[in-house]
Amino acid sequence: MLDILKSRTPYRTMAILASIGLCSGVLGGLLGLGGGAFVVPALVFFLAFDQHRAHGTSLAIVLAMSVSSVITYSLHHYIDLLLAIEIAIGGVVGALIGGCIVNHIKSKILRRLFSVFLLAAGLKMGLDGYGILHGAQVAVGTGAIPKLLCNGSMIAVGTGVVTGFLSSLLGVGGGVVMVPMLTMLLHFPQQQAQGISLAAMMPIAFTGMFKHYKLGNVSVPVAKWVSVGAIAGGVVGSSLANAMDPGRLKIAFAAFVVLMAALMAAKKK
Repeated sequence: MLDILKSRTPYRTMAILASIGLCSGVLGGLLGLGGGAFVVPALVFFLAFDQHRAHGTSLAIVLAMSVSSVITYSLHHYIDLLLAIEIAIGGVVGALIGGCIVNHIKSKILRRLFSVFLLAAGLKMGLDGYGILHGAQVAVGTGAIPKLLCNGSMIAVGTGVVTGFLSSLLGVGGGVVMVPMLTMLLHFPQQQAQGISLAAMMPIAFTGMFKHYKLGNVSVPVAKWVSVGAIAGGVVGSSLANAMDPGRLKIAFAAFVVLMAALMAAKKK
């Protein structure tokens, strides 16, 4: 356990760690994200983790949260397991490609271009959500990719490749890329896109966690207690997502994406 936590009583320490997990789980389950956007800063700023250890520990927590969220989305019939596996395969390939060329691209230029993409996607999703709330016609499919020979699998794997590539290259969670692609390009309903995104991230998070664990970047005691809160938060967040009006959920996700775009554009390095 970190020195910053040793001065606290065990119960207070557990409560702090579980609260971090609860907040990240609610956010992740509600928006179909891994929750790392909340966990990593919390570990760095509140618990004095270095960046590598924060990322490694975060992946273990994201995996635990994703399991509970995916189960909840599955109970509402929003998970296409085969599609999620195909996207995950593409995601691993894309992450490997991104990792190989990350040092050969000017990250500042790429980050600015990606910020423009996120901003455009956020605004489009926000307008769609507003249209749904006010009865406008918005293109929303049934959640089935056309199966013309192997085209459906190719589209799914391609979506994963792009997601994994951008995630590895820019250090962003896969859900912030995957959900807009599934809703805007493939016209999946918001809840189904979020459920598929969480399911597809599970093997990717496990792979990353295992690698970080071998490198000593996973704090097991911290991950254990934060995961307790994350599992509960994942159930709460995903239950809220499934109970929300699709238009309001789309607007909530759009607001997060626009915030991410602003933060990435403002980043200096």
